[in-house]
Amino acid sequence: MFFKEISKFPSVEDEIIEFLPFIEACKGIVKFVELLGSIFTPVRHDIQGNIEKLSKIHLSDETKFSTINAIIKFEVENSESQIGIDALLWLKRALEFVHVFLTCFVDDSKQETCSENLSPFFHKAYEEKLKPYHGWIVQKLFGWMVLAAPSRKSLLLLLAGGEESVENDAIFQEIETFLPGLGTNINVINKLYETNNLVFNHKV
Repeated sequence: MFFKEISKFPSVEDEIIEFLPFIEACKGIVKFVELLGSIFTPVRHDIQGNIEKLSKIHLSDETKFSTINAIIKFEVENSESQIGIDALLWLKRALEFVHVFLTCFVDDSKQETCSENLSPFFHKAYEEKLKPYHGWIVQKLFGWMVLAAPSRKSLLLLLAGGEESVENDAIFQEIETFLPGLGTNINVINKLYETNNLVFNHKV
């Protein structure tokens, strides 16, 4: 099953996010977006690009930048470069988008609604987490992506690795196991930005 195979987001102690396990989990999110189909390729490329930007900073001094916090702290204190701050911000927004969608997906199953059309869940996630930072053209692009989202049946089969014998309950259980770590890491990043007065509302 997909969410059993990818890396989970790391546990967080003292609001410190270790770089390598965090990035490894983000790579799992890239794989999830890839499952959604070629229509979501721009989203996948965006996430992958921000992972690469952060990884380049990490590789420049693996000891110094062993945590996400260290990268942000360095750039706050050395304001000539904010590549990491910007990359993490957009990566975090993408993680929030996925978190909202998966939460809706799980809740729908728990309520036994089992909606076959998942577009409303993607729409809700986009409206809440990405649309405020997108200009008109990008908003239109996402509108088409949402309409082309896979159905419930299709997505469950993809998450089961194509194995029809896998029970849906087992898939949702794995998603529920995955979500808390994702949510915790998002919350810590949000607090990190708030603490450093890093509030950006510009659109792309």
